Formats: sequence, structure tokens, C-alpha cells
Amino acid sequence: DGRAAAAEAARLQAEAQAARAAVALARADRTTHDRALAAARERREGASAEAKGWRARAGEAARRVADMDRRAAEATAEIARLAGRPAELADRIAILEASHGGAQAAAQRAQTEERDAETALRAADAGQSRANEALAAAREARAGAAARAESHELRRVEMGRVAGERFECPAPVLPTKAGFDSAGVGTPQAESAAHERLTLDRERIGPVNLIAERELAEMEAAATSNAAERDELGQAVHRLRGSIGTLNREGRQRLLAAFEAVDGHFRGLFTTLFDGGNAHLALVDSDDPLEAGLEIMAQPPGKRLSALTLLSGGEQALTAVALIFGLFLTNPAPICVLDEVDAPLDDANIERFCDLLDRMSRETDTRYLIVTHNAVTMSRMHRLFGVTMIERGVSRLVSVDLQAAAALAAE
Repeated sequence: DGRAAAAEAARLQAEAQAARAAVALARADRTTHDRALAAARERREGASAEAKGWRARAGEAARRVADMDRRAAEATAEIARLAGRPAELADRIAILEASHGGAQAAAQRAQTEERDAETALRAADAGQSRANEALAAAREARAGAAARAESHELRRVEMGRVAGERFECPAPVLPTKAGFDSAGVGTPQAESAAHERLTLDRERIGPVNLIAERELAEMEAAATSNAAERDELGQAVHRLRGSIGTLNREGRQRLLAAFEAVDGHFRGLFTTLFDGGNAHLALVDSDDPLEAGLEIMAQPPGKRLSALTLLSGGEQALTAVALIFGLFLTNPAPICVLDEVDAPLDDANIERFCDLLDRMSRETDTRYLIVTHNAVTMSRMHRLFGVTMIERGVSRLVSVDLQAAAALAAE
């Protein structure tokens, strides 16, 4: 009958169009999920990079503070080391002056002995030649005395002229005008020795460092700059620690708020799934919420309150489902994928699990994708997606709208 074939073809075309619409809807849902996942990954990477940057800044600040302290300590040690240098040099000068005085006295004694020996030698020579040269010596002495007297006179006149030209006063008045004590002048040997001693002392001290004051000013300026940088780094560390404390306080507040919300939803869902009993979440091992651990305490009907690890496999699965749905109620997501969560459940618990899924799908805007091999769970779903192999080696994705199929079967 051609009409039957046409009706069959129309029905198949309608099913094909419905299947294509379902595929398009699934692809749109997948695209939305991929975008949300990419955005979440970007936010997580940004937060990780920011935390790493703050840790690097804290480490750099601590390193610079330690470096400044070390440099300040070195500068202080250098100043302390140089503080005793003048006294040490003064002690060495005193010791050298004492040794030089002894050497000078020994030299003077040697010179005196040499003069005495020369005098004795000249006396002997004079005694030997006195008889032969008495007359010649007298004449020479007379001529020498006259020449010396003339030379002294000429020198006195010349010195008087020079004193008059330079100091504008005659030579006899010059010592009084200059405040010179002629009585304090020693022998030529003593004055020469004193002059040599002072010259050696000046050479021993060495050249004067004319830029020592400028170098000291530069070191003081560097020390002041280092102290300012150290204070600035200390303030930066304090500000950083204050920021970390603020973040920790805000994190604790948000964590406690989220914990209370999740705990409230978990309590209600646990009671719904187990048809009684009670459960709650507890922070353990620390008073600080950021460092504390999480313990799941559950008490199914007819049992004691205990940790999750002491429950059976099915009870652990239902408790985990209650916690997962509690998280979704606290922070809803567009898609929730549950993979084989009903595997350890018996038939009665599977019915409770499916009832909770129906309730969650009605109360939230989340799409729930269940990966399962359980026939009861599949029968309660709105749409089924599976893979079939029509031909050997050729797989095909098949979807079935159970509600539409049920309506068609009822017709």
C-alpha cells in the first residue's frame, strides 16, 4: 500500500528531524559547557599567576632587607675599625719620636767626640809647626782677622739694607719688632738637628688626604640612602603582610559562609536520600578554616554517627551524592555530569537517587548528564544517548526521547 509506505516515510522523516534537533541542542549545550570551562581555567590560571607574583615579591623584599642590613653592618664595622686609627698613629709617632731622640743624642755624642779628636789633632799639628810658622801664623791670623772683620762689616751693612727695604726698620730693632727671642736660639748643631727631626717627622706622617672629608660625606650619604631603602622595604613588607592578612580574613569569611551554606544543603539532601538520619560537615585538625581539613559525619537511620569511611559502599555513594548536590545548590552550574554514581546502589537506593534527580532538575536550571548502565536509572531519564553498531566496525550515536516515545506508545 503506497499510503502506508508514505506514512512510514513521513514518520521516519519526523524522527530524523527530531534526532537532528536533539543533536543540534546537544552541540549547543556542549559549546556552552566548553566556554564556561575555558573561562574557569583562565580565572584559575590568573589567580595562580597573581599568587606566584605576590610570593616572588615577598621573597625579593625579604632578600633586599637582608642585603640592606648586611651593608649597614659592614659600614658600621668599617667606621668602628677606623675610629681607633688616629690614636694608633699617635702612639706610633710618640714611639718613633722617642727612638729618634735617643739616636739624635747618640749622634751628638759622636759628633762631640769627633770634634775633640780633631781638636787634639790640630793641637798636635800646631805644636809641631808652631816653632817654624809662628811669624807666618801671626801674619795670616792678622790678615784673616782683618778680612773677616771687613766681611762681617759688609754683611752687617747688607743685612741692614735688606732689613730696611723688607721690614722698614733697622736690623738691631728687627728682632724686637718680629717678637723673636734671640736668647732662645741654640747652637747651630742643635738647630740643625731640630730642623732635620721635624723634616723626618713630616715625611713619616706622609701626604695629607685632602678628599677624606668628601669621602666621609659620601659614605654617610650612602649609609643614609641605605637606611631609607631599608625603611621603605620594611614598609613594603608590612603593607604586603597586611594585604595577605586582609585576603586571609576575607577568604575565611567566604569559606565559612560557603561551608555553612553547603552544610545546610547537605543535611537536607542526606535526610531526603536516606529517608531519615542526619549528617553534617565538620572542620578538623585546625581552628583556622584555611588550614583545617574537612570531615563528613553521617548517621543513617538506625546507626551511630560516624565518619564517612566507616559506612558501607552504598551509604558512602549516597552520602557523596548528597554532598555533590549540596555544592550544586550552593553554587549552581549549567551542566552536571555524574559517571556511574549509581553503580554501588541497590534498587531501593536507585529509586531515591532518581527521585532526587527529578527534584533537582525541577528546582535548578542545571542539565544533568548521567553515565550509567543501570536499567532503572535509564528508565527514569528524559533522553537517552547511546552508541550502536548497525554494521560491523561502524559505530553510530543514537538518541531516544523517552517522553516522546512514551507518548507515541500511548497513542
